[in-house]
Amino acid sequence: MNKTLKIGLIGLGEISLIHEAGYNEDPRAKIAAVCDLDESIAKSRAEPYGAKYYTDYSELMRSKDVDAVDITLPHKLHYRAAKEALLAGKHVLVEKPMTLKYREAVDLIATARSQGLKFTVAENTRFVELYQKAIEIIRSDEIGKIWNVRTMIAGSEIARYSDKKSWVGSKKMGGGIVIDAGVHTFYLFRWAFGGVRFLRAFNWHQLGTDAEDNSLVVGKLRNGATFQSYFSDTAQNPWTERLEVYGEKGVIIGDQLFNPPLKLYRGPMDEDGQMVDEIEYDPMGWKIKSIMKEVSDFVGSIIEDRVPLVNPYDAAYAVKIAELVYSSAMELDSIE
Repeated sequence: MNKTLKIGLIGLGEISLIHEAGYNEDPRAKIAAVCDLDESIAKSRAEPYGAKYYTDYSELMRSKDVDAVDITLPHKLHYRAAKEALLAGKHVLVEKPMTLKYREAVDLIATARSQGLKFTVAENTRFVELYQKAIEIIRSDEIGKIWNVRTMIAGSEIARYSDKKSWVGSKKMGGGIVIDAGVHTFYLFRWAFGGVRFLRAFNWHQLGTDAEDNSLVVGKLRNGATFQSYFSDTAQNPWTERLEVYGEKGVIIGDQLFNPPLKLYRGPMDEDGQMVDEIEYDPMGWKIKSIMKEVSDFVGSIIEDRVPLVNPYDAAYAVKIAELVYSSAMELDSIE
């Protein structure tokens, strides 16, 4: 495929701006159409590209001027929009979570396959340098057999939970930190450790909405290691993700707010540890860079006719684990 890929953006919220930047950085793609319920927003975002703008995504999907769509709608709408796009013959990149239900995720994968289309999920975890390097160290047997893994994703969504016009604090619309942030970690567990063997979760609602804003998930991974994962939408710090991997020969500790972000400790006498030079300290930019890379990989998978780096089955697996978290969760607010 030698032509320029024509992209349609569906949903023009904050995250779509980073997706847009990713397409602008890739000479193989151009933004041909945009869609948002707010016509003024759609029009203003379309103007710099001479693109068409829509308030109905079904009309955009029917356009012959669009090869692929990028869906960044509220979570509840992902399945319906992605399904319609695939049936309309468009390649699809959908924001995580792929869907709210595992059966819907599997259906999208089957639909894409039957249509002969590229389908992937905007799971930027796959493109975060800290994780890439940590997994390289793990697979090199540098720290030996893995005994325990700890993760954290934390930042502040207080403003959006407090905004009655926002869907983020609404369980009905797919809000809640487990389905929003937890899927990143569940994808990481699949990628790095083979997945989850069993789990138990504890959720609470500090901000008073029906969507959980904090969660603790504990359990065992497929490789035999135990794990503890904490997620918070009420942390008053720049968004960070943390990974600690404890092995029989050493330990990896990474956090996007640390400088350096990733260190390797070789045993109990290694007080200083080894800085992993390849990982740049960039607390405000690491996430943006990884999202732009995922967008470029989507473009490349179509242009080069190859499999996207984010296997949709792994993204579907993350949804499955999120479902198990919700079904097992103890709601701490209800305990006196």
